[in-house]
Amino acid sequence: MKKINVLIGLVLMVSALVLSGCGGDEPAEPESQASGQSSAPERERTIRRSEPAPEPASFDRREDPAKRIPKVAGQVDYEGYGLTLMVDGSSPEAFAESLELIASDSNAEQYRQLDSAIRYLQVYSSDGWSGLPGFYERLNGMTGEEIIERAQRLRAERAR
Repeated sequence: MKKINVLIGLVLMVSALVLSGCGGDEPAEPESQASGQSSAPERERTIRRSEPAPEPASFDRREDPAKRIPKVAGQVDYEGYGLTLMVDGSSPEAFAESLELIASDSNAEQYRQLDSAIRYLQVYSSDGWSGLPGFYERLNGMTGEEIIERAQRLRAERAR
Protein backbone atom coordinates (compact mmCIF):
# COMPACT_ATOMS: atom_id res chain seq x y z
CA MET A 1 0.00 0.00 0.00
CA LYS A 2 2.86 2.34 0.85
CA LYS A 3 4.44 1.71 -2.57
CA ILE A 4 1.20 2.73 -4.30
CA ASN A 5 1.03 5.98 -2.32
CA VAL A 6 4.66 6.80 -3.18
CA LEU A 7 4.02 6.00 -6.84
CA ILE A 8 0.88 8.18 -6.96
CA GLY A 9 2.76 11.05 -5.28
CA LEU A 10 5.60 10.74 -7.80
CA VAL A 11 3.17 10.76 -10.74
CA LEU A 12 1.42 13.86 -9.38
CA MET A 13 4.74 15.70 -8.90
CA VAL A 14 5.93 14.89 -12.42
CA SER A 15 2.56 15.98 -13.86
CA ALA A 16 2.70 19.27 -11.97
CA LEU A 17 6.26 19.95 -13.17
CA VAL A 18 5.36 19.19 -16.78
CA LEU A 19 2.25 21.40 -16.66
CA SER A 20 4.06 24.30 -14.98
CA GLY A 21 6.86 24.09 -17.55
CA CYS A 22 4.39 24.35 -20.44
CA GLY A 23 2.56 27.36 -19.04
CA GLY A 24 5.22 29.99 -19.89
CA ASP A 25 5.62 29.18 -23.58
CA GLU A 26 4.80 32.10 -25.83
CA PRO A 27 3.41 31.39 -29.30
CA ALA A 28 5.74 32.15 -32.18
CA GLU A 29 5.07 35.34 -34.15
CA PRO A 30 3.56 34.84 -37.56
CA GLU A 31 5.88 35.54 -40.50
CA SER A 32 3.83 38.56 -41.60
CA GLN A 33 4.44 40.39 -38.32
CA ALA A 34 8.06 39.31 -38.05
CA SER A 35 8.86 40.90 -41.43
CA GLY A 36 8.15 44.37 -40.07
CA GLN A 37 4.50 44.87 -40.99
CA SER A 38 2.65 46.78 -38.35
CA SER A 39 -0.90 45.99 -37.45
CA ALA A 40 -3.44 47.33 -35.03
CA PRO A 41 -2.89 46.16 -31.50
CA GLU A 42 -4.98 43.16 -30.60
CA ARG A 43 -7.50 43.50 -27.80
CA GLU A 44 -9.29 40.78 -25.95
CA ARG A 45 -12.90 40.34 -26.88
CA THR A 46 -15.38 40.81 -24.12
CA ILE A 47 -19.05 40.04 -24.08
CA ARG A 48 -21.19 42.62 -22.37
CA ARG A 49 -24.70 41.94 -21.29
CA SER A 50 -27.18 44.75 -21.20
CA GLU A 51 -29.19 42.93 -18.55
CA PRO A 52 -28.23 40.53 -15.81
CA ALA A 53 -28.46 36.81 -16.52
CA PRO A 54 -31.81 35.34 -15.51
CA GLU A 55 -31.81 33.55 -12.22
CA PRO A 56 -32.42 29.82 -12.55
CA ALA A 57 -35.95 28.67 -11.97
CA SER A 58 -36.47 27.16 -8.60
CA PHE A 59 -39.23 24.99 -7.35
CA ASP A 60 -40.60 25.17 -3.86
CA ARG A 61 -38.00 23.23 -1.88
CA ARG A 62 -40.61 22.35 0.74
CA GLU A 63 -42.50 20.42 -1.92
CA ASP A 64 -41.34 16.81 -2.19
CA PRO A 65 -40.58 15.93 -5.86
CA ALA A 66 -41.29 12.29 -5.05
CA LYS A 67 -44.93 13.23 -4.35
CA ARG A 68 -45.51 15.98 -6.93
CA ILE A 69 -44.02 16.96 -10.27
CA PRO A 70 -42.22 20.27 -9.63
CA LYS A 71 -43.81 23.38 -11.13
CA VAL A 72 -41.19 25.40 -12.98
CA ALA A 73 -41.42 28.03 -15.75
CA GLY A 74 -39.27 28.93 -18.77
CA GLN A 75 -36.68 31.62 -18.04
CA VAL A 76 -35.60 33.15 -21.35
CA ASP A 77 -37.29 35.43 -23.89
CA TYR A 78 -35.88 33.64 -26.93
CA GLU A 79 -36.17 30.08 -28.20
CA GLY A 80 -33.50 28.35 -26.14
CA TYR A 81 -31.91 24.94 -26.31
CA GLY A 82 -33.27 23.64 -23.00
CA LEU A 83 -35.38 20.94 -24.62
CA THR A 84 -32.24 19.32 -26.04
CA LEU A 85 -30.95 18.63 -22.53
CA MET A 86 -31.48 15.20 -20.99
CA VAL A 87 -33.63 14.59 -17.95
CA ASP A 88 -31.96 12.98 -14.95
CA GLY A 89 -34.48 10.57 -13.47
CA SER A 90 -32.11 8.80 -11.12
CA SER A 91 -33.89 10.34 -8.11
CA PRO A 92 -36.79 12.73 -7.55
CA GLU A 93 -34.38 15.47 -6.48
CA ALA A 94 -32.19 14.98 -9.58
CA PHE A 95 -35.33 15.07 -11.73
CA ALA A 96 -36.40 18.40 -10.19
CA GLU A 97 -32.92 19.86 -10.69
CA SER A 98 -32.81 18.75 -14.33
CA LEU A 99 -36.19 20.43 -14.91
CA GLU A 100 -34.75 23.64 -13.45
CA LEU A 101 -31.77 23.39 -15.81
CA ILE A 102 -34.03 22.82 -18.81
CA ALA A 103 -36.24 25.76 -17.79
CA SER A 104 -33.22 28.04 -17.46
CA ASP A 105 -32.57 27.73 -21.22
CA SER A 106 -36.17 27.50 -22.46
CA ASN A 107 -38.82 30.10 -23.10
CA ALA A 108 -42.23 29.90 -21.47
CA GLU A 109 -43.92 28.18 -24.45
CA GLN A 110 -41.19 25.55 -24.84
CA TYR A 111 -41.29 24.67 -21.17
CA ARG A 112 -45.10 24.67 -21.14
CA GLN A 113 -45.02 21.98 -23.86
CA LEU A 114 -42.59 19.87 -21.82
CA ASP A 115 -44.54 20.30 -18.60
CA SER A 116 -47.79 19.38 -20.36
CA ALA A 117 -46.15 16.29 -21.90
CA ILE A 118 -44.74 15.13 -18.56
CA ARG A 119 -48.08 15.53 -16.81
CA TYR A 120 -49.94 13.79 -19.68
CA LEU A 121 -47.54 10.83 -19.59
CA GLN A 122 -47.86 10.59 -15.82
CA VAL A 123 -51.63 10.18 -16.10
CA TYR A 124 -52.12 8.28 -19.36
CA SER A 125 -49.02 6.14 -19.86
CA SER A 126 -48.34 2.95 -17.96
CA ASP A 127 -44.99 4.46 -16.94
CA GLY A 128 -46.73 6.74 -14.46
CA TRP A 129 -48.74 4.04 -12.78
CA SER A 130 -45.88 2.88 -10.56
CA GLY A 131 -45.55 6.20 -8.73
CA LEU A 132 -43.41 9.25 -9.40
CA PRO A 133 -39.96 7.79 -8.59
CA GLY A 134 -40.58 4.95 -11.08
CA PHE A 135 -41.99 7.41 -13.60
CA TYR A 136 -38.88 9.59 -13.31
CA GLU A 137 -36.68 6.54 -13.89
CA ARG A 138 -38.60 5.75 -17.10
CA LEU A 139 -37.89 9.28 -18.37
CA ASN A 140 -34.22 9.13 -17.33
CA GLY A 141 -31.89 9.94 -20.22
CA MET A 142 -34.60 11.30 -22.51
CA THR A 143 -34.40 14.84 -23.83
CA GLY A 144 -37.26 17.27 -23.44
CA GLU A 145 -37.94 16.92 -27.17
CA GLU A 146 -38.18 13.12 -26.86
CA ILE A 147 -40.60 13.41 -23.95
CA ILE A 148 -42.83 15.77 -25.96
CA GLU A 149 -42.74 13.40 -28.96
CA ARG A 150 -43.62 10.44 -26.75
CA ALA A 151 -46.63 12.28 -25.32
CA GLN A 152 -47.75 13.29 -28.84
CA ARG A 153 -47.56 9.64 -30.01
CA LEU A 154 -49.60 8.51 -27.01
CA ARG A 155 -52.21 11.24 -27.66
CA ALA A 156 -52.45 10.13 -31.30
CA GLU A 157 -52.86 6.46 -30.29
CA ARG A 158 -55.56 7.32 -27.76
CA ALA A 159 -57.43 9.47 -30.33
CA ARG A 160 -57.91 6.50 -32.69
